[in-house]
Amino acid sequence: MKIELASHSGFCMGVRNAVQKIVNIINTSGETIHVYGPLIHNPQTIDILSRRGLKTIHSLDGISGGNIAIRTHGIPFHEYRKIRKEAARVINLTCPRVAKVQAIIKKFASRGYFTVITGDDHHAEVIGLKSYASAGVSVISSPAEAGALNLPDKTLLVSQTTLERETFEQIAAVLKNKLPAIEIVNTICDSTRYRQSDVIEGIKKGADTMVVVGGKNSANTRRLARIGEDAGIRTIYVETADELDENDFRDSDYVLVTAGASTPGWVINNAMERLYAFKFRKSNFLLNILKRILEFSVRSHLVSSLAAFFMTLIVQSAAGIQRDLKLALISLLYIFSMYSINNYFDRAFLKESNSYKYAIYGRFGSLYFGLSLACIALSGWLTYGYGIAASTILGLSYFLGLVYSTGPVRALVQKAGLIMKKAYNTKIIATIGWLVPLLLLPYIIYSPPVLPMISVGTAIFTIILFRQTLMDVIAIQGDVIFGRDTIPVLFGIERTFIMLSALASAASLLMCIAASWSGRWQSLFLVLNIAYYIALFRHISRLRYLIALKYEVIVDFNYFLLIIFYCLLFFPVNF
Repeated sequence: MKIELASHSGFCMGVRNAVQKIVNIINTSGETIHVYGPLIHNPQTIDILSRRGLKTIHSLDGISGGNIAIRTHGIPFHEYRKIRKEAARVINLTCPRVAKVQAIIKKFASRGYFTVITGDDHHAEVIGLKSYASAGVSVISSPAEAGALNLPDKTLLVSQTTLERETFEQIAAVLKNKLPAIEIVNTICDSTRYRQSDVIEGIKKGADTMVVVGGKNSANTRRLARIGEDAGIRTIYVETADELDENDFRDSDYVLVTAGASTPGWVINNAMERLYAFKFRKSNFLLNILKRILEFSVRSHLVSSLAAFFMTLIVQSAAGIQRDLKLALISLLYIFSMYSINNYFDRAFLKESNSYKYAIYGRFGSLYFGLSLACIALSGWLTYGYGIAASTILGLSYFLGLVYSTGPVRALVQKAGLIMKKAYNTKIIATIGWLVPLLLLPYIIYSPPVLPMISVGTAIFTIILFRQTLMDVIAIQGDVIFGRDTIPVLFGIERTFIMLSALASAASLLMCIAASWSGRWQSLFLVLNIAYYIALFRHISRLRYLIALKYEVIVDFNYFLLIIFYCLLFFPVNF
């Protein structure tokens, strides 16, 4: 079964800008914002934002002194004036494309032009547009209605921005034939036109099934579904991945997936992952098993834990420390337990953002928690043999890691101020936590030379930070809405890439200096791992949408490469 995601799916420019703007205000002000009418037509996004302080109102009574946001679809002109007059703060989130249509209607109406709008008379956007037509207005939705109109010589034809292009062109042809002097302005949004064209082209290429993901109250999403239905192909219209039924795809060969302009990226990703799960269950048995193993290994952090084991051995080799497998095992146990416990405490977030992880920790959370406590106990017992200093350091690190994602600590961070809140959300503390078993314990126990420890430590820190940031780039759209101030959210993807590239250059230079000083050149392979992440970051940052699982596996494949490089260089095989 072939699965293809339409090139133009999910948030359009207007929705993306509106969501980012309102989220930034919520993050920085902490005040309640009232939006007049639904901000966008996607219940999942609205539900999340409402829990974060965005309240939807349907009346302008009692708005005096409040913070009022104007929805992306725009509002009638007289209501806008009332808000400007009475609200303490006005946040205009009207889509620029909708605002442009309003301006066109207002301009022609001032010159005496009657306005004809093609679209849905009851749609929020059209209700707002009509208020700008001071010289008269009529709303139609079909060529038949166009043929029945009696129009003055000075007439303007525009469209609701999300109308089907074909319908507008048919109506325009009818009216042009009746009134050659009519002013016709095609105001259908490019985003709408592109996503409709994607669907039409996909059907022409042979798609036999179409999945449309988006709010049931979204006009542009319903129109995408209608195109599939009119073309006679199986069309499945869902709001979330949970609504997808495997039985609907048993005889599907080519599935085209599209999404409305208000559908967030993480909802699309969840739907795509569920479809790929259907696909692999239909495919080769061994391929299905391999996919499940990879998925479980990456998302249960087994790969990260194994990487921690080998990173500790790399540190030992670079610093001239005799190989100590017990220290490497402590690192493995530490990373596994910390990730597992923090995911256990973070289940509420995982429920909405990562359905697969939520299924793991929702179903087996208690088992993971108990296993993690056993790992902590075992690593503590192993560390005890290295002395009181090592035991104290590891114990303190475990304590901080255990409380990191708990409710009381989050509440304390919220009260501590904006800087502390952002530092907490970037997960930079979690990245530093890796260095405790990988670097600090070996240094305390064996007191190796400082230069190789600093150089290899910087390289490993760079790799871990790159990996975490790449995962955040994959999840950036969801993180923006959920209010998670990850590094890509705070600084933007391009600035983040520049900062990480600078850190990567410094780490690579330090590695070369330390290798030249000590004569231990084998550890320079870490520079290749850093280069892998630089190239992957640049690739991922250029993608509009991606399948989360696929790229999470590609990100963690670098850990497999690290393990392979280490084994080849430090355990050479003679053929």
